[in-house]
Amino acid sequence: MKRLFAIFLIFSLCVLMAACAATSGGGPNLVNGKPEWYFSPEKDGKIGGVGVSGIHKDGKTGQKKLAVERALGEIARQMGVKVQSFSNLTSQSSSYGTSVTGTDHSFFTVDGKIVTARIVEIWEDSYTHELYVWMVAE
Repeated sequence: MKRLFAIFLIFSLCVLMAACAATSGGGPNLVNGKPEWYFSPEKDGKIGGVGVSGIHKDGKTGQKKLAVERALGEIARQMGVKVQSFSNLTSQSSSYGTSVTGTDHSFFTVDGKIVTARIVEIWEDSYTHELYVWMVAE
């Protein structure tokens, strides 16, 4: 009986350790307090852009929308075109944290040409509450 209890205890500890290991290490690698993709937003040879927004009067939705607009503007500048309009995004925030959800893909018209980009990652600085949105052109 003691042997069975010991096996059960060891098994339980292994499961607990595996569960804890799976949840740790979330989020991007930081370089000088910013995500590493902030300094090099290109991915797989595609043009990338990062948009940053501080606390916004329209809450998380406004903050995300502004950061996405800035990332799209950065991508457009690298393409050498002028941005004429932006996509409309919606998002939700939870009272349990700063979870932001919304549209994965965005597009807008630039000089008559449609430019599409997708959100790769969103990160919030827990100290400054700035929202960083990393997007890559498709």
